Amino acid sequence: MITEAELATMEETDLLFRKVWRKYQSFLLPATGDLSLHQTMFLKFLEYQGTCTPSDVAQQFGITLGAVTGFVNRLNKVGLIARARSEKDRRVVLIQISPRGRDVLKAYESQRKEKFNAIMLKLESSSLVELKKILEQLNSVLNDVLNK
Repeated sequence: MITEAELATMEETDLLFRKVWRKYQSFLLPATGDLSLHQTMFLKFLEYQGTCTPSDVAQQFGITLGAVTGFVNRLNKVGLIARARSEKDRRVVLIQISPRGRDVLKAYESQRKEKFNAIMLKLESSSLVELKKILEQLNSVLNDVLNK
């Protein structure tokens, strides 16, 4: 059974984790503000996948095909991704990152590394080791919980 003190600590930790996560995401976003975090994640997914279908995207990000369509339309309009029809089945739309999208992502990654290093340099190395250990434990616990 969880005590009142443990419950309070859990709630405080949850709130702190969310605050830190929001600040972390905000800090690491590109300085230009041209891309949202979700758009950046989508471009990274496309870079890794190479080519995919809207269904692949919907499944990966847990969103509807309608949401994917809007997302793809916006990024295609600004030239960050390209759409094509499958040679095998003209009904199938294939999505991939464009050369401009790769350039934008490369610039983002460079900025992200600099910003991440700025954060890490302000932490003591013993704190970094402990943080890594705690995050590994959290990742393991989440894997266990999600795989039940």
